[in-house]
Amino acid sequence: MTSEGNLPVAIYARYSTERQDARSIDDQLRRCRVYAESHAYRVVAEYKDAAISGAHVERADMQRLLAAARMKGGAPFRAILVDDLSRLSRDLGNTWQIVFHDLASADVKVVDVTTGMASDGAGARLTFGAMALVNDTFLQLVRTETHRGLEGRALGGFSTGGRCYGYSTVQEENPPDLEHPRKQSVIEPVEAALVRRVFRLFADGTALKKIASILNEDGIAAPHDGGRGNKDGRGWGHTTIRAMLRNERYLGRFTWNQSKWVRVPGRKSRRQVKRPESEWVTTEHPALAIVPLELWEEAQARFRRVYATARGRPAGTGRHVHLVSGLMRCGVCGGSMTVVGRKEKAGVSYARFGCTAHYSRGASICANGLSISEKKASRTLVDALKEKLDRPEVVETFIASFKQRTSELNRENGAGADDAERRVRDCERRIANLTESLAKLGWSDALAAKLRDEETQLGRLRSERSAASKDAPRAVPHPTAIAAYLKDLLALLEADPTRGRETLARFVAPLVMTPETEGPARRYRATGAFNLSYFLNAAALGSRSGKSGCAGRN
Repeated sequence: MTSEGNLPVAIYARYSTERQDARSIDDQLRRCRVYAESHAYRVVAEYKDAAISGAHVERADMQRLLAAARMKGGAPFRAILVDDLSRLSRDLGNTWQIVFHDLASADVKVVDVTTGMASDGAGARLTFGAMALVNDTFLQLVRTETHRGLEGRALGGFSTGGRCYGYSTVQEENPPDLEHPRKQSVIEPVEAALVRRVFRLFADGTALKKIASILNEDGIAAPHDGGRGNKDGRGWGHTTIRAMLRNERYLGRFTWNQSKWVRVPGRKSRRQVKRPESEWVTTEHPALAIVPLELWEEAQARFRRVYATARGRPAGTGRHVHLVSGLMRCGVCGGSMTVVGRKEKAGVSYARFGCTAHYSRGASICANGLSISEKKASRTLVDALKEKLDRPEVVETFIASFKQRTSELNRENGAGADDAERRVRDCERRIANLTESLAKLGWSDALAAKLRDEETQLGRLRSERSAASKDAPRAVPHPTAIAAYLKDLLALLEADPTRGRETLARFVAPLVMTPETEGPARRYRATGAFNLSYFLNAAALGSRSGKSGCAGRN
């Protein structure tokens, strides 16, 4: 067993934003190294995340640290040193999860070198919980103060961040606070002219997709081109045009606080939540109006006419999920393929898939204007799957691989069952010794409490032994079972596109649809890959239970 004096430890350091001094990490590492040296600890690893918020755990080195703690055979360190607990996380829930679940389950403690507190010490849960609560409260206060400061800037007519096409920002003249100058919005003449052009085209009857195509053909950079924003692809899209046409900022009406971003627990990603209108802050700035009121009204009137026409159409049956939805990619631009046309015939809906970039942004972004029947694409995919799984050599290869893996699992299960039996016997022996001690020495609260703990432990160990004994050797699936499973699978794909698509997404690599020309005819060549082990393993599970199996059940 490793002595405390030679304890292998890792160091974790972090600072939050690019505005903070990068030397902060060096200082944290130095203090942790000094602490380790003073306690004769052995530093075996160092992890550091620079300019990353502590409000989430999706940090590269934090994930590396947690992965090392979960390594098979045990973590290479027994403790994590941090300059202070807030370096691990400022979120209360994340701190508790990291310290007392992720690391504690790997027998790794956390040491706050500033206070000297360790997570395995007496009263550590109370102390660490209080420290984590303080860090979380600090994070909430920062958010509140930041929001209050932005509100003041919005009311004062200053920029609150973000970018709107047609405007740029400049620093205010003679700022009252030299250390925190504010920025003001100003009209960007070239972009403003384009905004007015878009409004004019739409008011004159040009469709949204056509406007996007015109701008892309003219080689005009879209707002998200050049790495700005978080959208995929390049060029103008009809959704960007629509958002522009509905943006009241172009009238000189600036609205702040319409929504907020809520972080997804434990993750870096966030989702947008709309705020009630009572919390919106709207200010009028006539000097910043780009679109004349008359032109704005013309564009909004056309929107109303278009929506009125759409509302007058017969109601559909709701959103239809197709078997190949989300599975196809354009072989020309690499973008997604989606429904680009639909028609009804004898009560049956027929959809056609095409390149999203071409139909949304025009031929200058992607020249692939070929579409394909959804039913034809789905049938081709199912036929290709059936042809692959019908091959005898595929089934034979799988059975050979399954036999090898089964043999390995049986050896592992046997070792696990022996270990479970040994732990049960050890616990039973400890209970017998405690019972004998109580009989000889008389009643003792300490001995009685220890006995209760051991009896609880024995119940858990017996349950684990029972579970291990149920892992009987696996039977190798018979080819007829695989054939029956395939039949059920194909029936599912045809009868339930929603469940079928979810199943296909687990083992079908993106289908690359490349248009080809042969004489006067044009067609798609589909290329992709199947991970057949998913379905063959599912068929094997069905074989073990005496059933052919159904993809929807796995």
